Amino acid sequence: MNKIRTYSLDYYNQRVITRIMDKYNFSEMEAVRAFLLSETHRMLEDPECAMWEFGERSLFEIWEVEKVTGDPRNSEHIRSEVECPKK
Repeated sequence: MNKIRTYSLDYYNQRVITRIMDKYNFSEMEAVRAFLLSETHRMLEDPECAMWEFGERSLFEIWEVEKVTGDPRNSEHIRSEVECPKK
């Protein structure tokens, strides 16, 4: 499987980070850090997870589930859709 293309990853990063800033009133740096250091982002970069198939809104919701529960796999999106190993 191929790694997610850089322009696709940039698109998701920008969109999800903007949503984090808007909803949680984070500064840009806080939002960048919160998303790029998350398990959700690691899974987005992992070709085995195929998370690029989700829309930006779903990825944001998965990140929120991770923020609340500590594990993005608790998201209803992942439970039924994604086979992604823990690392």
